[in-house]
Amino acid sequence: MFPPDIADWLSATSTAAYAKHLAASASDTRKTLASLGVAKDSELAHLYLQYGPSSVRGWYELAEADDIADCTAYAREELGVPKGFLALSSAEGEGVSLYDKATGAVYDVQFGEFEQLASGALNPVAPTVVDYLRWCKAKDTSA
Repeated sequence: MFPPDIADWLSATSTAAYAKHLAASASDTRKTLASLGVAKDSELAHLYLQYGPSSVRGWYELAEADDIADCTAYAREELGVPKGFLALSSAEGEGVSLYDKATGAVYDVQFGEFEQLASGALNPVAPTVVDYLRWCKAKDTSA
């Protein structure tokens, strides 16, 4: 599903043990993503099922599937993130990565920009998950 440049980059960071973990937890991951409203054939689901969030380097550390609900609840309650977004990362850094379930776009929202996000004035860093991964890859100093 992912283009070769992204698939190769993600595969380069995966270990055999992590791949085994992903395979063993695939059923639970599918259920978790479904409960979050992530379509099973989406790019986000493909990332989490095929490569896992730990394979993404370059910017935020992405949350494991079973942590997305807690990250999202925090983002909504404490940061004012509107419904319809999933927090793909915690807010421990200078902001948070958010996935728009309606459009598939990904936002990099820095502290101080949450009002812009809520008003619709903030543009995504990527219109798709694949483009977001390219954005992360460009920030990956070890690539």
